[in-house]
Amino acid sequence: MTNIRCKGNKEIDLLAINPKTGEKFHIESRVRTKQRFRLEHIDSLAREKFEHSTVKERIREFFGDSEYRKWLVIQPQKVDFQLDDVTREKHSIEIRYIDTIMRMIMKKLHRMGSRDHVLRTLELVKFIREFDRTHGLKPKMTKPRVR
Repeated sequence: MTNIRCKGNKEIDLLAINPKTGEKFHIESRVRTKQRFRLEHIDSLAREKFEHSTVKERIREFFGDSEYRKWLVIQPQKVDFQLDDVTREKHSIEIRYIDTIMRMIMKKLHRMGSRDHVLRTLELVKFIREFDRTHGLKPKMTKPRVR
């Protein structure tokens, strides 16, 4: 479930349950294109998005008192072991990188024609990447033109 409203104008990005294992997840996303995620951001983010009483109350409505994992999804950047360690040890939050998640999803896609818009986009990206690899092409990164 995405974009779950809470009291006090709070919102949970994603609550998920692994259907095979029953494992539960509270996932928040902070993906920025221009700025690196830093250790200084983690305490306030943890307080507001993971530890706030209204957020915990809302999660309890869905998960009861059962255990759940907390993930923070951030943009690709140089791996910062201190950030990963402090986030996990101090707040029990696991850092995940959006590019890694997207690659894992694309790797598991075995068919084309999904009706889900996000999966369909990833299918097309996978198709283009495979075409480029097959034909020895390297991806071009271009900056968008501002008019």
